[in-house]
Amino acid sequence: MHVKHWNMLWANTNRRIMKKLIALLSLGLIVACNQNPEDLGSLKKNLSEKQDELSALKLEIDSLEAKIARMDTSAPKQEKLVPVNTLSMAERPFEHFLRLSATITSKENVLLSAESNGRVVSVNAKEGDRVRKGDVILRLESDFIEGQLQEAEAAYKLAKTTYERRARLWKDSIGSEIEFLSSETNYKASENRLRQVRAQYENTFVKAPVSGTLDAITVNEGEFVAPGTPVARVVDLANLELETEVSESYLKAIKVGDSVEVNIPALDLNQMETVIFTSQYINPANRSFTVKVSLNNKNALIKPNLLAEIKLKDYAKKNALVLPSLAVQKDLKGDYVYLAKAEGEVTKVQKAYVQLGKSFGEETEILSGLAVGDQVVTAGYNEINDGQTVDLK
Repeated sequence: MHVKHWNMLWANTNRRIMKKLIALLSLGLIVACNQNPEDLGSLKKNLSEKQDELSALKLEIDSLEAKIARMDTSAPKQEKLVPVNTLSMAERPFEHFLRLSATITSKENVLLSAESNGRVVSVNAKEGDRVRKGDVILRLESDFIEGQLQEAEAAYKLAKTTYERRARLWKDSIGSEIEFLSSETNYKASENRLRQVRAQYENTFVKAPVSGTLDAITVNEGEFVAPGTPVARVVDLANLELETEVSESYLKAIKVGDSVEVNIPALDLNQMETVIFTSQYINPANRSFTVKVSLNNKNALIKPNLLAEIKLKDYAKKNALVLPSLAVQKDLKGDYVYLAKAEGEVTKVQKAYVQLGKSFGEETEILSGLAVGDQVVTAGYNEINDGQTVDLK
């Protein structure tokens, strides 16, 4: 009934419009036939009023057409199809990597301490100097020990000479055995004494135990130091390595000799390195084991204790089915994707449940549920349902 009512309104409106158009045409003819100047102003005014009426009628027509279109369900409506993109499944290589945080350490990062007490009498190097193993970095006062060393050396020489003479005489059965044994005892005692004093004297020198760079000197000339006081640090930047902890579940995946990618964010540096050590001990606190990686520092830019990231391949497959991870969705039954399939002249989508493998980056390996050649929806999947007709782009 509503549609019939609106159709009648539409017919009446059309009749009114036709009458007004006829009137306007008549007015035009009058104007063309009668060009009396004194009536021209009124005619223009009348024309403007008719034009306003015509505009109002057009607005009314548009409103009626819109209402009829909403209420008339008999007119066929064309379904708007969701546009989708697809990926044809094909086998290709797939790799999975571990990303591990690591700390840079130095095998030869040595903090030197004083081994005896005394005052610093000289500092023979400055921070940043390249030193070799055995170079003297600083000296402590040694006047008293030097005197003891001279006495010990003299006593040693006398004891040695006496022993050698007693030994020759005793060999020829001259002298008593007691005199020979006494000289031998004195000789050995003086030798031990000399060794001890020399060690004390050597302790007044702080020497580089390894070759490297003198990274820090923590005392100044004239300061008094006690045994164990830190005085300097020597670092060998050419002998660095990375150390990290890895879950025990990756024991079979990591072995010595594996190539890894090392990234140092602070230096914007990426380089390939090699695993040089995997520990045989599992830490019971966190069920992990230690992995060490060599680190080439040819430009001396890398410093100990910098943070780094290790990218280590733990899985690879030559012939894998791989999808963008976002194309995989999940419901109560499991993980699924949409397949696009032609049905006559249209394309419909079908839900297919899949078993997922490993994921890395933006890709996921599909273990089962798909076959080579399947057309998987990779764009538009959020706007479709199982069995829906789509517009394949």
